[in-house]
Amino acid sequence: MASEPLHVLVYGSVDDGACDSVRLGVYRDLLPAHGVEMRTWGEMNDYRVQIPADYAGGLDGAFRDGVAAIDLSPLEWADVLVFRRWYGTVCACEGCDYVAPDETTLAGHTAASGHASVVRDRIVRVLLAAIERDRSILRGRAVVYEVDDDLLAAQPWSGFDRRLAGDRDLIERLARLADLVTVSTPAVADSFRRLNASVRVIRNAVKPELYGPAPVDLASRPLAFVYYGVGARYRDYSICRDAVDTVARASGGRRIWIGSDEPSIRAVVDEARPYQPGIPEFARELASLAPAIGVAPSGQDAYSRAHSELHWLEYSLAGAATVASRCMGPGPYDVMRDGVDGLLARNRAQWREQLRKLAASPSLREELAGRARERVLAEYDVRARVSEWADAFVWAAGHAGR
Repeated sequence: MASEPLHVLVYGSVDDGACDSVRLGVYRDLLPAHGVEMRTWGEMNDYRVQIPADYAGGLDGAFRDGVAAIDLSPLEWADVLVFRRWYGTVCACEGCDYVAPDETTLAGHTAASGHASVVRDRIVRVLLAAIERDRSILRGRAVVYEVDDDLLAAQPWSGFDRRLAGDRDLIERLARLADLVTVSTPAVADSFRRLNASVRVIRNAVKPELYGPAPVDLASRPLAFVYYGVGARYRDYSICRDAVDTVARASGGRRIWIGSDEPSIRAVVDEARPYQPGIPEFARELASLAPAIGVAPSGQDAYSRAHSELHWLEYSLAGAATVASRCMGPGPYDVMRDGVDGLLARNRAQWREQLRKLAASPSLREELAGRARERVLAEYDVRARVSEWADAFVWAAGHAGR
């Protein structure tokens, strides 16, 4: 008789946005074959909360006064409870990262600015405090904290620094509570080991089929330089912008940005495309552009250096040869083999040199892109990575309450 699968309950979404999907959502249908079933708490009871029947303050007042009680029945199903990244609990503006002291003040700000407010999570602090007071409510279940950015080193230019500062204590408490912390890169692992000795690196991965059939005739592609990211990532793009501009002018190549069509972005490229929140939609768009060269610049601050190699993975599946930043210390693209499956550049002069080299040689672009794709398919397919997630959840379940 087959044994009962390990039940993994995720607090929050596993497919609402790119970060959710890349780290957990893409594995959901693959995990059962490895003895793991994954669900989200919202699917089970949509975060039911009880408050005193005659409580005049309503739900907001009950949370404020500490009399709201969360329905913990979903835990009965679970063996492992997963918290992920960070949950916005402060009154904040989505458009400008303004943080207000209360809902009334925030409402005035959003009305005046025309911005939307951040959807707050009102449950997680109450839940975490309950577990911290009495871990026995978990009844032996393990806790995993999953994080794919160095949230302990976020920068003001990120666009969410003030919001994050209001939840910094929550991030640190989740990391300390966990039996296991899972992260995307060694740099994130080094940062979070200050809070928890049990940290496991599980690299990001991709679903090759989302990018369509294998690219052909790479050497004959029109020259196009592609970068993707939200508008705040212009700070990174500025590292290679002059080099891209110089080589694009000399070669007649097009400069394309995916992920923002803000006026400031449209001003620095030939074509700017808006943000695509869904991974399948983004993958199709990237592949449809048939990029010849993908650029992956990275800053030297700790937050930037902790990013993953995802740009290289996705460019490679779309058939592009990648030029990426070589950081002064550990960085996102240390996994690339310079001159074998991509090119690395340490400074602006090297960015110009590497881009000129690729622009002038279709055969070199084809060679690097072909080798990169072979490696990505062999090492970074989600089907190759899923066993690492299953092993992590099983390990956590065996070390609950550590």
